[in-house]
Amino acid sequence: MFDGIKVQDVSVSVDGLLTNDRLTFGGLVDMQMGFVLNPEQRAQDRGLNFRLVPRRAGLGHRVEVKGSLHKFYNNGLHNADQYTANDVLLTLDRLVTEYGFNLYESKINNIEFGVNVELPFAISQVFANLICYKNQPFASDPYSQTPYYTCNRQRYTVKIYDKGKQKGLGCNLLRFEIRVKKMQYFNGTGIRLRTLADLLNVANYGPLGALLVDTFDAILFDDPAISQKVLTPNERTLYKECRNPRYWPTPNNLTPKQAATHRQRMSRSKDRFRALLHQYGSNWQRDVSTLIRQTWAQLTAVDDDLLTQIETYKSAWRNLPKPDVLNGVCSENTVSDEGETCHKLTGSIDTDEVPVDGPTCHELTDVADAGLSRINPLCSEVLCDTGKSDQPPAPPTVCPVTGAVINQPQPGQRFVSAAMLRTNDDLLLTLERQHRQYAKGSKEDEYSRAAHNVRNKESNERNNLRRRIERNNFRQHLEQHSQTTGGQLPLFPEFGAFQLTDAQRAALDYWKGTPYEVKF
Repeated sequence: MFDGIKVQDVSVSVDGLLTNDRLTFGGLVDMQMGFVLNPEQRAQDRGLNFRLVPRRAGLGHRVEVKGSLHKFYNNGLHNADQYTANDVLLTLDRLVTEYGFNLYESKINNIEFGVNVELPFAISQVFANLICYKNQPFASDPYSQTPYYTCNRQRYTVKIYDKGKQKGLGCNLLRFEIRVKKMQYFNGTGIRLRTLADLLNVANYGPLGALLVDTFDAILFDDPAISQKVLTPNERTLYKECRNPRYWPTPNNLTPKQAATHRQRMSRSKDRFRALLHQYGSNWQRDVSTLIRQTWAQLTAVDDDLLTQIETYKSAWRNLPKPDVLNGVCSENTVSDEGETCHKLTGSIDTDEVPVDGPTCHELTDVADAGLSRINPLCSEVLCDTGKSDQPPAPPTVCPVTGAVINQPQPGQRFVSAAMLRTNDDLLLTLERQHRQYAKGSKEDEYSRAAHNVRNKESNERNNLRRRIERNNFRQHLEQHSQTTGGQLPLFPEFGAFQLTDAQRAALDYWKGTPYEVKF
């Protein structure tokens, strides 16, 4: 069902999180000088990553949470079992009772939904016959220890991988899911999925399942049951072309009119190829699609009792006091008596002064004074050099292209890396928009390609300038010596004149003292 999620601005009290016993926030600080290397603070809890980011207006922090709801429900152990609608209800209740989330005000930015399906055959058959989705081939993750394939679209990513091998299970457990990168993906689908509370909107479950099945059906698979001996020459040619993933992408050098014609031709080829698969193949894709549909129906089954529980919980959450996100305190409609606890979050109070079981809501019971929190939100990740105490702290490493702070950079590292982009979806999406023209034809994964484009942006200007100067000089040598020596070039040709600005000269100084130095 639901799995990965990202909420960039959770409606929750920041002070309540900082004083929460389950969370220990840490940041990069120079312990010798007290210099804050990165104002962001991070914490982890059972598969969820919390990040406190200073607001641009300077008023407090925003809370960003991302991770796996499924793994959080399993106490951070795994997400390889079945995750039902009842489990989603209990997960959201944990977010309310343990952290004080306001589910109705926490807007979802990214969401994953899918199923774990146990296949009656080896999963390797699925990956071996994977061709493309919407004429775009799948890319394998080179960093994954298990077969892991993705197809990245502008608003979403289709993911299919071996969950059984990933978790060391002795079964053919296939994971098929859709990762929604932009919530506009749901426009026109009848799905209303805006806040965390909408995860319990039962009306969404049917359209989500249909969308998942339709996406799987749109994937083009080969069928190993087809024997080319029984095909006609035309069918054999069609089969050989269409089973090749490189046959489907639209070339980059086509005009808009040519690209439209190419897409129409690919659409006709796809229809003919599917008809050929239906006639001569075993239709194994249809069987897997049926399993996906049945599994989703089982996970989202809601009887009358569960529906009543959902409405009861949602009503209780809706009536909870809203936290003041900026000041870290509760609004004026909170508990009036400071000695009381929040019954909806902690349970009823025993009048005989028996300790209350379960966690307490810190924000609704003991609002901290304006002092230091019980848990220091800053922890040292930079070792103190006691032998150089008089030296000022080293400034943080900032990428000159993106402006992002690089935490714990490698020796000589100046730019954001692919590993850094794997944990920063916002920066990745920004770079993809800026360098969209380089995406087609690239064999790198999205993270490596984005990091490569960042490095290129800084070096392309001086590289292109150097090549332009060399071409200009070479043309002058050809013209000059073709007249004087009959076309024979000298061993050491002279450089021609070239007007350069101060900025261009400074860029060419990059190669000064190297074999690539440009001399004038």
